Amino acid sequence: MKTKYLIPRLAALLLALCLLPVLAPAEEPDQTEQSDWENFLLVCNEGMNNDKGNAGNTLMVCAMNTKTGRIRLVSFTWDTFIDYEGYDIPQRLDMPYRNNGPEEAMKVFNENFGLGLTRYLSLNYLNLASLIDDYSGVTVDITRAERNALNGMVASKKNQLQNMVATGTLTQAALDSLATDYILEDFGPDTHLNGLQAVGFGWLQYDSVYNCCGRELQVIANLFESVGNLANERAVFYTDETENPGEADGRRAINLDHVTDEDREFIRALLAPIFEKSAHNLSEEDIESISMALIRATFQAFRQGVNVLHDLDTAILPLEAQDPYEYVGGTAGHVVDKEANKAAIREFLYGD
Repeated sequence: MKTKYLIPRLAALLLALCLLPVLAPAEEPDQTEQSDWENFLLVCNEGMNNDKGNAGNTLMVCAMNTKTGRIRLVSFTWDTFIDYEGYDIPQRLDMPYRNNGPEEAMKVFNENFGLGLTRYLSLNYLNLASLIDDYSGVTVDITRAERNALNGMVASKKNQLQNMVATGTLTQAALDSLATDYILEDFGPDTHLNGLQAVGFGWLQYDSVYNCCGRELQVIANLFESVGNLANERAVFYTDETENPGEADGRRAINLDHVTDEDREFIRALLAPIFEKSAHNLSEEDIESISMALIRATFQAFRQGVNVLHDLDTAILPLEAQDPYEYVGGTAGHVVDKEANKAAIREFLYGD
């Protein structure tokens, strides 16, 4: 995973301000620059609901280029102050999700940062953990200090889950599937995490919200790779220009130039956990078009020796994310230069 932290702030601001004259107004995003990109808002929250009433701890924009296969993830820190209709003073970025869920979060995010997003996926932490387990976990770079903090957090979460079993709001089977072998002994590069450990790692905030976002990006970026690894275990792709590999090692051979209905059903089943465990507003047509476009682009990139699922581009915004907190109405957060951040996010997502 290649992480592109947008700092130092002064240099980033200058870059963003230089870009402003060539960008369309925020109210009408330039569709030309986005024509090769499929994008959506990803929100994960710490409560039990998929789509309302909980803190939106994770708010990311994911952009996937359907020609090159490039995937870019940008995480916005939840302590970013934004303008929010109905409030006299700025609110933090997680407030719209707390009030009315992902639709509201997407609407207010668009209004503040001018992206024109129309799609979202939203998961609670248990569904995210279960989803990660469906794809055999993730591999991250974790320090000893992070491992120790993670074990404390996950132990606390397991106690909460046990209380939920006692009250009948969670089944024992669900607890057993999520919290087996939750104590992590390993640390360092290439440390494997199960679902509950991965979610706990992504939400560690003991050092800073900024570093928490960096961990979240590691988890989600490596989840993309885990999905790709599962697909590679079960299918092999080719085109009319490449040799038919046959049923190589028992995998299904799929010709991307002649995809059958059975092929589409096979691919849909591979991705089913993502859409079954999230609240989203994607139609079946959206899911199929995004999936097939990404598979084709990923295949072409792989033919050129590039594994795009292993080298996602990531960034953390706002530009002020590492500045000292300011206070608005007694609440701590980051007051941001909205125009500079609009330019920065568009350049990161859609720039060359």
